[in-house]
Amino acid sequence: MKKKHPLPITFFIVLMLYHFSMGFAHPVTPTLIVDRGLPSQWYGYAMSAVSVGGFMIAPFWGKLCGYISTKKIAMVGLIGYAAGQFIMMNAFSGVQLLVGRVVAGLLSAASSIALLNYIINIGDEKERPRYLTFYATSGSVMNAIGYFVGGLLGMRSIETPFYVQIAICIFDTLIAVKVLEDDTEYKHRPDHPLNVREVNPFSAFMDARKYMTPLLAVFFTAFILYHIGQATFETVFNFYIKDHFGLGSQYNGTIKAVIAATSLLANMTIAMWAVKHTNIHRTITVIYALSACAVGFSMFFYESMLPFSAMFVLYSILGIMAIPMAQNITAEHATPETSNSLMGFFQATRSFGSIIGSFAEARLYTINIHFPFISATIMIAAGTLLSVGYSMAHKKEE
Repeated sequence: MKKKHPLPITFFIVLMLYHFSMGFAHPVTPTLIVDRGLPSQWYGYAMSAVSVGGFMIAPFWGKLCGYISTKKIAMVGLIGYAAGQFIMMNAFSGVQLLVGRVVAGLLSAASSIALLNYIINIGDEKERPRYLTFYATSGSVMNAIGYFVGGLLGMRSIETPFYVQIAICIFDTLIAVKVLEDDTEYKHRPDHPLNVREVNPFSAFMDARKYMTPLLAVFFTAFILYHIGQATFETVFNFYIKDHFGLGSQYNGTIKAVIAATSLLANMTIAMWAVKHTNIHRTITVIYALSACAVGFSMFFYESMLPFSAMFVLYSILGIMAIPMAQNITAEHATPETSNSLMGFFQATRSFGSIIGSFAEARLYTINIHFPFISATIMIAAGTLLSVGYSMAHKKEE
């Protein structure tokens, strides 16, 4: 295998453009739902559908990264995501909306996992914590900036953010062709060819038995519960400020811009310091606990837009800080033989949490608009308790 080396700035340009494009359509999706006469629960269904696609296929993309160049997989994902967004833009029924979202989820997972594995396969191992922190920070911050820009473009028309998003994906694909390396010679390749059984995404999930330990299972269970709560809270907040307060996409985008600026500062300072100088197995538990408090306190401000939004911003910053820590914990458990599959499984757990959380929001919101907030608090609190158990068990294992 070739010797790993520091990653060039051009890789991070590809990464940031991809994450930037991901946020464009989100602020106009509530408006699309309302203006095209779809029931309120379709917003939750739409958010859940994209996660269904990612969840079903993420382990397969992770396994495929062991066989072929992650560069090729990332390019397929970028073009496929653009296609899914084009379908969504032209959706005038619930079925069309779901088809677009599922296609986007299936293919965007390819880019997310391929770019993450590109870091693992090629990047200097000494710099891995820094790279993974940047990956997570870029995903959250650039997505939020894209969310802000998409919200402003949405004031022109619903379709405008989609057109710009599709153009950015195509442009990013062209850059990737030129600047990304073929990582085939940098990674461990499986001894046997990829067979039909392994192409089945469910079989890919079963492969988790090869690297899953009881301790790692507890960590992932806590992580999934946290993301169920996270998806529930984010989905209900985004729709609630449109449905209840009547605010346009530019307000949603502005909130995301505030999150982008503050979380970038927090991740480049507090989170980076925590990854290098604290026991992240304990630190992530503290972040989970603070997140539960932020979501819980938001319920005191249902009718007050400013403090209600402040709680969402605080919660979002904490959630963004948790991701690089979770990625680093996952990477600690990986070996050269299991790293591609394990990182694919990591992405799948995020998607699974988003599926359940977004779907739960869709169902609970129709019963009582406050129920999703209560559910989110319970899920994040449960994840915190399990994370405490994981931290204690990890300390004993050390």
